Amino acid sequence: MYTLKELAYASSIIKRVALEHHVSEAQVRADMLEAMNAGRASTDPAVQAKWRSFHFAGQEPTIEEFILWMSSNIDM
Repeated sequence: MYTLKELAYASSIIKRVALEHHVSEAQVRADMLEAMNAGRASTDPAVQAKWRSFHFAGQEPTIEEFILWMSSNIDM
């Protein structure tokens, strides 16, 4: 799982995105939740395989966990 420091960093990203786009943090979270749920609902086998590799602390992932997981999956 993720450390409190990592989760706090992810939370700061949400705040920064909200400030940069002149929207509320709640709006950023809602938009990210919509994107996360769209990905989870994909019927693409490759997408589903990727989602099975996502381990999170609770019954549902938090937006912070989602940010950290996605950022760890970026191929550079």
